[in-house]
Amino acid sequence: MPFGPDYFASLPRYGLGLGVNPSDLHQTYLEATTVDFFEVTAPAVRHQGPANYREIQRRRSTPAGFRHLRIPDLVGDHRVLVHSTDLNPVYPHAVTPADLADLRHLVELSNAPWVTEDLGVWLMSERHVYPYFMPFPVTEATLTVAIDNIRHIHEHLHVPFNAEFPPMPMVTGGMHAFDFFRTLVTETGAGMCLDIGHVLSYQIARGASPTSDFHRLPWEHITEIHIAGGGIDLHSHGYQYDDSHGDAPIVSVCFDMLDEIIRYAPHLQAITLEIFGARNPRKALQSLRTVRERASVAAWLDKAPQPEPVLPALEEAKQHTRAAVTGLHDLIHGATPVNGQALAAAGAPLLDTFATQEQQRWEYERTQRLRLHGTNVSSYYPLTSRWLMHRENVDEMHFFERLVPSLAGADTTMWDKVNTSFHKLITQDSSDQIGPELLRAEQWMNECAQQPDTPSSAQFGIRIQRVIEGLRTGCLAPRRLLAPSPVTVRHLGECLFETDEDPSTTSPLNTLELPLAAPTPAEPGRAACCTGQ
Repeated sequence: MPFGPDYFASLPRYGLGLGVNPSDLHQTYLEATTVDFFEVTAPAVRHQGPANYREIQRRRSTPAGFRHLRIPDLVGDHRVLVHSTDLNPVYPHAVTPADLADLRHLVELSNAPWVTEDLGVWLMSERHVYPYFMPFPVTEATLTVAIDNIRHIHEHLHVPFNAEFPPMPMVTGGMHAFDFFRTLVTETGAGMCLDIGHVLSYQIARGASPTSDFHRLPWEHITEIHIAGGGIDLHSHGYQYDDSHGDAPIVSVCFDMLDEIIRYAPHLQAITLEIFGARNPRKALQSLRTVRERASVAAWLDKAPQPEPVLPALEEAKQHTRAAVTGLHDLIHGATPVNGQALAAAGAPLLDTFATQEQQRWEYERTQRLRLHGTNVSSYYPLTSRWLMHRENVDEMHFFERLVPSLAGADTTMWDKVNTSFHKLITQDSSDQIGPELLRAEQWMNECAQQPDTPSSAQFGIRIQRVIEGLRTGCLAPRRLLAPSPVTVRHLGECLFETDEDPSTTSPLNTLELPLAAPTPAEPGRAACCTGQ
């Protein structure tokens, strides 16, 4: 089968994975059931050379749990995609068949359906560039060179090249970059990887909105999405997107762009969260969970079709439209200035259509503030919060919509108002035996942090470690969580806890991942200001 849309449609769905350099692998990632695959960078064999002594020293000082693993080390136990840094198709020096031999071996070993590489200048015979890469002139001449090189790559690699949209902090050349990529992939049958942060950098550089001109993209060729942490860098010459990866949070607009790409890419087979340089595995996996829980991603993973809009019945539509148009006419042709009173007099059908963009902005502000306050309050009782979501079968936002409005005002201290709200929520189901005990346990743990004279041990009627594990795995049958005899939990100091649930072993509770953490006000995309905390 020749490469192109039909080939991409026939490929298996890879799901949601992590993009890593060999030095980024952590044991936690290798054991996580939420990681569907790894996309691993393969260094350029033509310019790699042996590791220097500083690199060896760095590897020896790597934090605990990190391992240096390349593609051959992973393929036996994990699904792997290949990210090359060796193909260099926009430079007028084609890769020789001998240079492609190692990369072809990795493709065969991993059974990868394509090879992704940022479209940029990686290697130059006249200048030093690697291991970084440069933007390229977006011109018809560069396009001609890239088409010829990619055809050559296809002949020898036997899988399609996946052209990744590169970061473009500067606009170079006379072509629209989306037109460049559309012609490139349709002429060669190549695939395309949309790196959301890279696209955002290009849109900012040309002064356009994040999804402007998306209709010019070759949607049937898009096989993969990259998303990563970053930030908006404000400086004296304007602003740009900083594609920092690592442990940085994902900027909120990148999630909006993710939704749009999923909507329009019919042959999308992989979404990759790139975590190059990350050193906080717990935060990386939380970011992965956040991406997975995004409504558009969850529907895509379930292969659920995009819901069609439900149209109202004809007679109802006629009545609503007549009232909206009449109200609009009277509003803009009347003697009364446009204000709240005039809008109310125009009727609900007009209000539903008036200033839709402002409604969306206000709704965004509402959800951001609920998420900010809800996450902060839930951090007092992270396990109880997740238990309530499980018990009520609601997601995080629906839980916050119940929690935040229940909080008292400034006349009540934070600790007291949080306790009152959680006790009220947890006791609404009289048949729940787990929730009250879990709340009592977390209340004691909070008191250990706040009051030095709190007893150093307490007994509870639940197996707390099983609750934590069950909140991760979904195995939350009460018979597994209720303890036949009281379980002792001890405070070892500095909020380090251990439990005697299993007499054969003692595991510190704080080494396990808790489902919720307090927000960081400085993270981009959050409706936060200086709190002094």
